[in-house]
Amino acid sequence: MEFDEYIVDLNADCKCGCMDAGRFHKIYHFPNDYGASVVGNPKTPGFAKEGYRAMLLKFSGPETYRNMFIPEMGTNLVECENWSDVVKTLQTLKDLA
Repeated sequence: MEFDEYIVDLNADCKCGCMDAGRFHKIYHFPNDYGASVVGNPKTPGFAKEGYRAMLLKFSGPETYRNMFIPEMGTNLVECENWSDVVKTLQTLKDLA
């Protein structure tokens, strides 16, 4: 998959249930210290039944990050209808200076 080399294992002990029933959940950390937590098919009411949700992150260390409004993207959370939308979001984050 695209961007596999940027996946970090920060959710190995996740308590939110994001990995239940084989759901997709990966955290990406780019060299510019931007990243995203990408979850597939969220189960919480209000989420789309299909697609992905990317929470935009800013890292301050290898294992320290926070959700952040990214001015260049105009948001802190991106709803993605399909994997192509996720790839576009990740590429934009990776390209930020």
